[in-house]
Amino acid sequence: MKRALLPFVLALTSLTLWAQHPVLKLGGGWASHYGGSTRNVGAIKIGVGYEVELGGLWSVEPGVYYMAKGWKDRDRQVIVYDEDGEIVYDDEGNIVTGLMNVTSNTNYVELPVLVNYYVPLSTAHYLSFSAGPYVAWGVGGKAKTSGDTGQTGAARFYHEHPTFSQSDMHRFDAGITAAVGYEFNRQWAAALTSDFGLANVSRSGAKNIAILLQVAYKFR
Repeated sequence: MKRALLPFVLALTSLTLWAQHPVLKLGGGWASHYGGSTRNVGAIKIGVGYEVELGGLWSVEPGVYYMAKGWKDRDRQVIVYDEDGEIVYDDEGNIVTGLMNVTSNTNYVELPVLVNYYVPLSTAHYLSFSAGPYVAWGVGGKAKTSGDTGQTGAARFYHEHPTFSQSDMHRFDAGITAAVGYEFNRQWAAALTSDFGLANVSRSGAKNIAILLQVAYKFR
């Protein structure tokens, strides 16, 4: 048993010898779906990473983040129904249509693993390049709808419901995170970062995308 554990102990010991730093990150920007005609909504990302320096100019950084994103589906043409659920026609016998707008917000717990590479610019100033996979799970959010003529009463003008309660939505998401940043004094950093979803988050095949400006503080 001791011999079987020896390689694990040696690996764990070597890992603790490398420089390790908790990293607090906060970012804001825009999010949407790609592969469709949706529009942007605001996005927020906050959480912590744990950077392990691998030697030289490389490091690996797992983390856990709260990510609020979504998409906006505007001016969707829909058939107008009356209160009895019958199609409405104009005086010439044409079907009356209206415009429906849906803003969907989705909140995720996101787990990325980034590989970072630093390019020295001057003393304690670096250009950084980061990339790696992420997985995420939807934990909340609301879909807000106006102009839904298939509803009755006040709901025809506005209604909302949990985004992930819709049968065509999937809570699981996965993709690639990539970033380009600038680090100074080996503690503060600013970066332009993007999440590119690779998993379908709805039956329509929509995938998440987000672009954020992010600031970070590294504890040393």
